[in-house]
Amino acid sequence: MNELDFNLLLKSIQKSERSLEKVYSFYYPRIVYHLGKKYGKALAEDVAQDFFKKLLEKDSFEYVKNPTAWVYLQCDSLAKVKIRLDSHCVYTDYQIEPEDEEEVFREEVFGDLYFVIKKLDVTEQKITEMYYWEGYKLKEIAEILGLKYSSVKQKHKRLIKKIKNSLLDVTFLDS
Repeated sequence: MNELDFNLLLKSIQKSERSLEKVYSFYYPRIVYHLGKKYGKALAEDVAQDFFKKLLEKDSFEYVKNPTAWVYLQCDSLAKVKIRLDSHCVYTDYQIEPEDEEEVFREEVFGDLYFVIKKLDVTEQKITEMYYWEGYKLKEIAEILGLKYSSVKQKHKRLIKKIKNSLLDVTFLDS
């Protein structure tokens, strides 16, 4: 599917069932094939369905320059989150809102590190999450965030120092 057709279909996906059908029929088998090689067919099918559900829920989209790469990137990210949440269940006596589950998990498992990361600026948080949680390489992060590779590499080095220093302070204060 070419770039223009894809973006036109995305714009009309809320209004037209036909638009969703076109995107679905073109990308669903490709997503399942692409993710199936990495994660298995069952997870690939679940992620593909989640991806299309999210497309329907979203109100508007920015123009996508490389549709297939964008779709695969979105689905890879969904798969990694799904695997992470499925493999690290947090059982509690109270009901957790779906968007808070990951937050609670991180707080409980990572304790002080979680709070240190929350103190980083937004870009540093994104780099940390994408690099350590989602497994992206620095080059991929630079592309996704629209930054230069050298800038992301430098920010990554700095944030490692910040985290180490903050954890040393926390450890020192707690002992």
